[in-house]
Amino acid sequence: MPAIERRLLEVLAAAGPDPAATPANPRDCLDRAYEAAYAEDHYGAVTLARLGLEQATESDTDTVLALYSVLIAVAQIQDQTSDAEYYLAQRVERLRTAGRKVQASVEADLGTVLFREATAAELPVLEAALEQLQATKAPVGVLADVKLAIAVAHSQKGVRSTAVALLEDAVEGYAAGERTDSLAGALMYLAHTYLQLDQPGQAVAAADRLLAIPANRALAASMWLLKANLANTGEHDDEAIEYALTALELYAACGVRKGAISAAVVVAQLCAAAGDAESSVLAWRAAVQQAERGEVQEELTLRLALGNQLLEAEEYELAAQVLGKLLQRQRLTDAPHSDKARTLMSLGHAHRHAERTADTLDCWREAVAEFTGGGEYGEAARSLLAIGTLLSREDHDADAIVCFEAAVAAARKSSDDAAALPQALHALGHAMCEAGDQDGIAQLDEAIRLARDYGAHWYEADYSDTRARGLWALDHGPAAVSAALQAADLYSAADDAASAGNSELFAAHVLAELDRPADAVPMFRMVLAQPEVSRMLRVAANLGLSSALDSLGRKDEAEEARRAAEEAAEN
Repeated sequence: MPAIERRLLEVLAAAGPDPAATPANPRDCLDRAYEAAYAEDHYGAVTLARLGLEQATESDTDTVLALYSVLIAVAQIQDQTSDAEYYLAQRVERLRTAGRKVQASVEADLGTVLFREATAAELPVLEAALEQLQATKAPVGVLADVKLAIAVAHSQKGVRSTAVALLEDAVEGYAAGERTDSLAGALMYLAHTYLQLDQPGQAVAAADRLLAIPANRALAASMWLLKANLANTGEHDDEAIEYALTALELYAACGVRKGAISAAVVVAQLCAAAGDAESSVLAWRAAVQQAERGEVQEELTLRLALGNQLLEAEEYELAAQVLGKLLQRQRLTDAPHSDKARTLMSLGHAHRHAERTADTLDCWREAVAEFTGGGEYGEAARSLLAIGTLLSREDHDADAIVCFEAAVAAARKSSDDAAALPQALHALGHAMCEAGDQDGIAQLDEAIRLARDYGAHWYEADYSDTRARGLWALDHGPAAVSAALQAADLYSAADDAASAGNSELFAAHVLAELDRPADAVPMFRMVLAQPEVSRMLRVAANLGLSSALDSLGRKDEAEEARRAAEEAAEN
């Protein structure tokens, strides 16, 4: 079994942190408290921090101070101001007992602001305090505390250039003061600030520095995930997968569900891009599992992503099971119309691949109703196009045209989806022409005009090519040739030489069918003269050329063209 699959299966099999397990010592309590706080488990963070204080001895000063920091921060998150002030008073007393009088005085004066994001009104107070402390040559660790608080406030205001300089100073201050826990937190802020400033090299360097020192699993995981996202450039995908998988393992182990979900999604996307469908499916399963365990709001969205990945992996029956259960949940929870509609469309695709046409049509028709109920008329139109296309393949051409007409009507109601109407008109026009209805050309003309107005040059060419084929279906041969050559010019202008060649080949075939081989021969030769002609196009053009030359009695040239077609087919 590949290593990635094995590790993902281990994540899926693991139960996560045991809330009943008692940490072995105050340091373990601190790490677990940090991790609980990152997981937004405030009760767990407080419980673990208090347990650490109970276990601590006189020699555990740094750990005790950090435990009080957790308690102060969590109390403020929960708007428990009196508790935060109580824990701060206890921390200040411990600082004084340890002989850190300057730090004790600063924290007593500034209060709990050092343990949360400062407000705009508090920022000048912090800056004044920093200026005074620098003038009195306060210890580097104390200066770092104030610089960190100011940096975070500036970062929240978007003044990141100022923030990064302060963070760099804070990092060096904590390093000089040998305050490892504070150093880890500052490095995390610094790495993310570098990232926001589009300085990936510095961000990775800060992350690597954090990973080289003792840190709790949640902090380490955040740095591995940062590195994964930065390595995800298409050139270092193996490294990116390794980093993201490591982040997933760490986040899952310490119960930080949202982080685990983010990491699992990155793993899933990277594996899918690398063609590893099995691992991608497992990663999506891990994301869903973490969402379930954390009662995360995005769980249903992740289930849809899992179902879609199973479709990509051609696991159609399993996809149908996952999507069917998701649809049941969405109906029970009265999910938004658009959410149910998207699930229904994916479920319909699962049924289609399993050759259950009736189930497919039922799903897609219900999706049309849901999209319409949610006011998403463009998506309703696309759902109708899918139904019409399937009906056409099943030789229900009249029913297909009815669906395409409904798609056009729905698309005309859409005010925010400009692409829907020309797509619907294109499908309707093509179907009408194939059915012998001259009005199909008018539908295609409107689609072409809209594409031109929107500046969608390739679609203008594509719809023009369909118009040429529609004219031929309606027995307008000369007009079809002219339209095909116009489409070829439009394709060329849109830098699609291959499609231009196909349009020219169609024009040549029409000329041959019109019993104009003398005109068809130069057209076939024009196709073959184009640079980088595809193998299939070369075969088709040479065969067409051979037939036209035969009609003209030019047997030697016809045989030469046939041999060229055979050589192209073999190569």
